[in-house]
Amino acid sequence: MKDKLTVNSTLKDFSNFVRIPEHRKSVINQALSTPTKKNYVVNSNANFLHPDVQYLRVKEVIESGADERCYILVPDTAHGTGKLAFFRPGQYLSITLNIGSSVVTRPFTICSSPYDSSDKDFYMIKVKRVIHGFATNHIFNTWQKGTEIVASAPLGNFYYQPLRDYPFLIGITDNDGIPTFLSMARAIEEKSLDVNLTLFYSCREKSSAIFMEELLEIQKRTRNFKVIFVFSDEKVENYERGFITKQLIEAYAPPENYSIFIDGSSQLLKLISTQIAELNLERKAVRLNIGSQVKDIKTIPDFPVESIGKSFECKVKKDGKVIATINCPADETILVALERAGIPALSHCRVGSCGYCRARLTKGNVFIPNGVDSRKLADTKHGIIHPCVSYAMSDLTIQIN
Repeated sequence: MKDKLTVNSTLKDFSNFVRIPEHRKSVINQALSTPTKKNYVVNSNANFLHPDVQYLRVKEVIESGADERCYILVPDTAHGTGKLAFFRPGQYLSITLNIGSSVVTRPFTICSSPYDSSDKDFYMIKVKRVIHGFATNHIFNTWQKGTEIVASAPLGNFYYQPLRDYPFLIGITDNDGIPTFLSMARAIEEKSLDVNLTLFYSCREKSSAIFMEELLEIQKRTRNFKVIFVFSDEKVENYERGFITKQLIEAYAPPENYSIFIDGSSQLLKLISTQIAELNLERKAVRLNIGSQVKDIKTIPDFPVESIGKSFECKVKKDGKVIATINCPADETILVALERAGIPALSHCRVGSCGYCRARLTKGNVFIPNGVDSRKLADTKHGIIHPCVSYAMSDLTIQIN
């Protein structure tokens, strides 16, 4: 080497370095055997921002559309939640529900603004009834003013991040994804979110566009938010007709670099994917929120047709012991099978992204649809699966947390 590195030191420096492990061990041995009771400020802040659980109650129920309701949730001080945790527009709450012998969770995007939670002390969530739904029918039938709710801290990473996203945003949504963008629009108006948002809202007809009046009112009050309604089945004066296309996006896109945020039903995501690809944007500029589960796995092109109608046996282990043997239909996720069997299973997002439900597959084979497998390579190699998006293709043995 032509260049030499010279370190000026002494034997005393070397001696001190060698003694570091011995000193560290001495400090550890002198520490108390019981946890300190001192509450450091950083811990208090962390517990407030990311509580393990939030106890809430329903303050108000609002009919927002056909088979759709908004619920105003406030802190349940009687159970220890005095203040709501902060959130960013686009995050969700994971709600725990006790339905018969089953304990299940469901994610619901917060559609209120961060100001509402910090200064007015409430969250608003929208719930759409699924005709044969297990959880939504329970909510519609039992939630009323005063109902006690157990929820997580705000979760998810589908929010604006200035280090990653451009300050000019294009949003694409339908009724399933509108809570995300209603929260963003409210935050923009309140100036807690410093971006310019142009929102494409796809609906069949004008009567099915929920929150339409409020979105238009926000548009009047701020220059940083614009909403374009696109109706597929009805011609409405002063609004777009048809579907959201590459040409339509380019007609309203800003001249500056922009990021696209897409949140909606699986049908919307399927229709829009080709149009977005043709825009040739940077990979980081396209943000996708897979916010809904596959409604019918048999419609997925690569689902093994030979498994349709079959059921398999799944041995469930916890702490190394078999705690149950359950039935797993091939067209139902392993997580749903666990819940139906009354086995408490960890879960949050239910679409394969958060990894909270992760389990180890020690025997058998599963099917995971393309586009929802967010496991790390190391997890895949060591048999880790996400039960919320995994379907049994044979008899199984899994280890849950």
